[in-house]
Amino acid sequence: MTKRVEFTPEEWTLLRVTPSFVAVGVSAADASGLFSSIREALAGAREVMTTLNKKRDIELFSEIAADRSAPKLPDIDTLLGEGSNDQQMEHFKSAALERVTSSMALVRRKASTSETEAYRDLLFRVAERAAHASKEGGFFGIGGVRVSDKERAFIDLVKTAAV
Repeated sequence: MTKRVEFTPEEWTLLRVTPSFVAVGVSAADASGLFSSIREALAGAREVMTTLNKKRDIELFSEIAADRSAPKLPDIDTLLGEGSNDQQMEHFKSAALERVTSSMALVRRKASTSETEAYRDLLFRVAERAAHASKEGGFFGIGGVRVSDKERAFIDLVKTAAV
């Protein structure tokens, strides 16, 4: 079983923020407006809290859930980089996928097999929940699809990065 003390502060922050990066990455994959992006990010955050609270028997999740400190977040300008809005969204998606790869390598190295699988499943669940939170396309909620092709492609990239 894995405790917080086994991680450096930077590693611990990475584990805590990666699920949020995944949720926002879904929004960046197919940005469909402010309210849809907020719905997707909040759905991802709810999934994190629900999973952490339901699976308190997993020590890593229990430790993450118990940590009420505010993690140090990277500078948003650095994450988004230069360029058009579309280019900045691509930069963010890349940053999210880099965090998925890094956090999975970290849990594989320091956590148990069951904790590693649970963390991977958490990332997948966050991506799916965020993608299903809002319709893409359509007009004022009429028409559109629940999960766009661009969101599905990002979810597939998350799954690849987490292997």
